[in-house]
Amino acid sequence: MTDVKLPRIAYVTTYDERDLHAWSGVVHTIAGCLVNAGFELDMIGMSEPATLRTKAMKLAWRAVGARLLRDREPLVTKGFAAQAMRRLKSVDHDLIFSPGTIAIAHLKTPKPIVYWTDSTFDGMVDYYPAFTGLSRRTLRNGHALEQSALDRCSLALFPSQWAVNSAIENYRVDPSKLQVVPFGSNVADPPSHDEVLTAIDLREPELCQLLWVGAEWERKGGEVAFATAEAMNRAGVRTDLQVIGARPPRPLPSFVKVHGFVSRHDPAGRRQLADLYTRAHFALGPSDAETFGVAFADACCYGVPVLAADTGGVGDNVRDGVNGRLFPQGASGQACARMALDILKDPNEYRRLASGARNEYETRLNWGSAGALVRQLITELNPSTSGSTLGS
Repeated sequence: MTDVKLPRIAYVTTYDERDLHAWSGVVHTIAGCLVNAGFELDMIGMSEPATLRTKAMKLAWRAVGARLLRDREPLVTKGFAAQAMRRLKSVDHDLIFSPGTIAIAHLKTPKPIVYWTDSTFDGMVDYYPAFTGLSRRTLRNGHALEQSALDRCSLALFPSQWAVNSAIENYRVDPSKLQVVPFGSNVADPPSHDEVLTAIDLREPELCQLLWVGAEWERKGGEVAFATAEAMNRAGVRTDLQVIGARPPRPLPSFVKVHGFVSRHDPAGRRQLADLYTRAHFALGPSDAETFGVAFADACCYGVPVLAADTGGVGDNVRDGVNGRLFPQGASGQACARMALDILKDPNEYRRLASGARNEYETRLNWGSAGALVRQLITELNPSTSGSTLGS
C-alpha cells in the first residue's frame, strides 16, 4: 500500500452494525474488507423509525396483504436519512460508505458517498420473489429511491456487470460512476493452495458429493439439485447431495443429507463447512434468481467447480469453462447431471476446473482483492487531492 492518506469512512447501514448475519453476513464482511484495506471506519447502524404512522401502515398492509415494500416508503427512507444525519454530526468523517441504497438515498451532505450492493431496484423487480407483483406505489417509490441514490453518490459499486448494465439501462446515471467489484469468499480460515490441490486428488472416486447451499429452497433451485443427484444415481454413479441452509419442504431419499443452518461464526460450524466443501466434487447453483452467489466463491476457495444457472450476475462469478460450467436458467436436473457426468469421465478436465476454481478465488473472489480495488477507486475519486483527505 502507498502512503496516500485515506479518507475516514462513516459506514452507514440500515442494519444493526453488530449483527454478523445481516444480509447473509455481507454487511459485516464489507466493513471488515474496508478495515483490512486500510480505512478507518465509524459504524453507524440504524433501526426503522418507529412512528405511529409507520406502525399504522404496517397494520394496514398486513390486513390487506398488499405487495408493498415498507423499506421503500418515503416515511421510512427519510426517517433513516434523518437518523443518519444526526449521528454523522458527531462523527469525524471524510466519506460516507453504505452496503445499500436505502440508508443514503436522501442524505444531504457535501461529503462523497459510495455504496456497494448486489443489484439495482429494477434488477430485482419481478426477478426475486419478494420483489414480484409489487404495487404501483412501491414501484414508484423504489425507482425514485434508486435514482436518488445514483444522483447523490460519487461511486456505485456492484459485484457484476449485469447489475451495472441494469443501472445504465434503467436510470439516468453517468457510467463512470459505476464499477464492478466482485464480492469475495466468506471462508474465515481458508486452506492453503497446496492443501486444496491435495484435497482435489483425494476426493472419493466411488461416491460423488454434490453441495447445495441456500436459505431459500425454491428460489435457489433445491428441487433441481435433488433431481440432479437422483439422475446421477440412476445413471449408476453413487451420489450424495449435501444440503446446507434450507430444509426441503418434503421428505427426500437417504442420499440427500440435510444439515440445516450452519453458522460460520461458530468454530464447530466452520469445521463442518470446511469438511463439506473439501469433500465436495461440485457445488450446485440451479437458481431461478441470483444476483451473484457468494457461496460459489466459497466453493472456489476449496477448489470445488460450480455448476450453475446462467442468470443474473452469476456469469461474473462462475466463468464458464474456467471455475465451473453454466447452463441455461430453467434447465432440468437431468441436464445438470449430464454435465457433471461428462466432467467426471475425464479426470484431467475435472482437475483443470477444480484448479481453476481455486485460482479464481486467489485472484478475484476474495475480500483482499476486493478491498484493494475499492481502495484504488476511492483514492481516484479526486486525484488532485492525492496525499490529502477526501472531502477536507
